[in-house]
Amino acid sequence: MPIRILVLVVAAITWALAPCLAEGATAPVPVAIVAAESTYGVIAQAVGGSYVEVRSVIHDPNVDPHEFEASPRTAREVARASIVLMNGMGYDDWMRRMLAANPSATRQVIVAAELDRASLLPDGNPHLFYDTRVAGAMAARIEALLARRDPAHAPYYARRLAALRSSLQRVDARVAQLRARYPGLKVTATEPVYGYMLRALGWVSLGNTFQFNVMNDTEPAPAVVARYEDQLRQRRVALLFYNRQVGSPLASRMEQVARASGVPTVGVEEFVGPAMGYAQWLMSSLDAVESALRARPPATR
Repeated sequence: MPIRILVLVVAAITWALAPCLAEGATAPVPVAIVAAESTYGVIAQAVGGSYVEVRSVIHDPNVDPHEFEASPRTAREVARASIVLMNGMGYDDWMRRMLAANPSATRQVIVAAELDRASLLPDGNPHLFYDTRVAGAMAARIEALLARRDPAHAPYYARRLAALRSSLQRVDARVAQLRARYPGLKVTATEPVYGYMLRALGWVSLGNTFQFNVMNDTEPAPAVVARYEDQLRQRRVALLFYNRQVGSPLASRMEQVARASGVPTVGVEEFVGPAMGYAQWLMSSLDAVESALRARPPATR
């Protein structure tokens, strides 16, 4: 082939492939985000969409967070992460230790408990993920960090944040409906997992000493156990919430007492399950609550 023709052919091929080469050259590398719990990981995914790569360390609803031990693989992922999300309040101190062991000058760490201190319950309840205000603050902080790291896609992140906020507003509207329908309801739980949602509902949680004893793996005093059991047997509470992930012989016995006494029970989780969004997760728990209330024996209405 003559040299002139060969040059023209090469030039034509280069011109045709130029858009593809340019696209490949400018395609952003996904921002690596590690969330201590899937509850925050799904929020990051909702905001970052296709421009983030999210790894939730604890994502199985059947895992006991109090017995979790991080693996070497998790340590490597945390070391490479651009953004790390965690709960705080002692709930995931293993992540703090891992961050200290893998220092980075560029990594950003978002601690849910430090975003909106005014929203924290005074009793030290660490289960912040049932508070939509905390979730909204977490999402806003993630959006700000992503827009700073990837300004070209800032409008994309802003749109996704707005969509998440809309979903949280729908959750808040559902909470308001239940709060108006069942004002001042008295309930109890084997652990204070649902405490922040109960506050939003305006309901009174009885037996808190028992709940925190169970959560902290501390044996409740006999008088505390007797008082708690009496509230169930006398049906002084409308519902019993129990932790699906963490069980103990004492908590299981109280579930049995509640069912035998005609007190409906509702299981709640500490982590968002597979293929479920954050707002969907909250709505599913509210669905379960409403179904249990409708099924109550007439005497407890």
